Amino acid sequence: MAVLSTFWRDIWFSLTQLHFDWRFFIHIRKKYSHARSDIKTQNIQEMKKNINMDLFAALYVVNKVLIQHNGLIREFVFDFHYLNRFHSKKTFRSRSFEFDQWLLFVTCKGVQEIHLSLMPKDEYSLPNCIFSCPTLRRLYLCGVSIGPINDPYILPNVTSLCFKKVNFSPIDHPVDVPMLENLSFENCYTLPNFNITAQKLHSLRIGSCFCYDLPINLDLRSIRTLDLDCCSLKVFVNAFTEKGLQQQPIALDVEYLMLSTKDHDHDKEDVYSAFIHLLQICPKLCKLDIDLKFTHTMPKLSDEFHTVAQRHTMLHTLKLNSYNGSYAYDMFIKGLLTCFPALEKVFIDEESCNYEEAKEFFCIIMPPKKQKVLRKSISLSIL
Repeated sequence: MAVLSTFWRDIWFSLTQLHFDWRFFIHIRKKYSHARSDIKTQNIQEMKKNINMDLFAALYVVNKVLIQHNGLIREFVFDFHYLNRFHSKKTFRSRSFEFDQWLLFVTCKGVQEIHLSLMPKDEYSLPNCIFSCPTLRRLYLCGVSIGPINDPYILPNVTSLCFKKVNFSPIDHPVDVPMLENLSFENCYTLPNFNITAQKLHSLRIGSCFCYDLPINLDLRSIRTLDLDCCSLKVFVNAFTEKGLQQQPIALDVEYLMLSTKDHDHDKEDVYSAFIHLLQICPKLCKLDIDLKFTHTMPKLSDEFHTVAQRHTMLHTLKLNSYNGSYAYDMFIKGLLTCFPALEKVFIDEESCNYEEAKEFFCIIMPPKKQKVLRKSISLSIL
């Protein structure tokens, strides 16, 4: 392209999106394949040596790209977390100064989104330049540590924060993230140490956090979207209940609730009880999104559930994921449709399902008085 037009000459020096992810790493491996031992004959030690050689080559290229870059960088992605089985933590620890310099560089280049993924064993602690960057809007962190923060105001313009496998150090005083709207935790550690205030928080997601406890000053009154899984449901409800008993009557203004699960190794009775309690403290619920694998924790809907569900006169949309046509799922769906009185739309995200058969099934399981309602006022969609 540079031969065809001088416009293209060195234009890559000013690209605003820099992605160094698995595709980039594969490109590096292919480029330096001639220096690698034969994959058929290499042992474990040789394989690790080859991986480290590819890694050093990739880091060298990242350095060269950043040194030669001109203009703004709007998005910076560095995603090497999948190398955890091969490299030693000394590899990244010895290069942590370079990572600090990269982040300092991009935060001075008008960056709006940073995606940084390492592994917890790398023990990389974020530099302070991340928390003071005025242009940053979205931050995704995986496998890093966040050290003590002294500044009472951090991430001044960040609207979206996602933490995965992040270790938080204790914070003596609450810090304010003034523009934060979306917050997500997955497989995180020491969450109570993340002592923040976020008055504009709109969406909260908690996944696979077994020892979750609410950060001390996290105000949930502004939350409209809540996404939990089985691992987090019980501890979230318990923590929120304890907080409410100490401070104020329990009430959430959640309008959209999502429940999912990755496995079924949970105390069914406790999870079911937590689910009912969550419905009780979300009286303004308009949309409910349930992974049907969640039914393993509540195979039969109780009278208590039916009583609580009848109070949800604002719940108009129900979305059910992972439908496979099993009898257990059918009975669970039947119970849900008969419990919620104001349903208008039902979405079925199926694994393998025939639309006409599903529609016929829903007409059969509904009581005769509600079959007209289903046909006329409830919109059924098989996704």
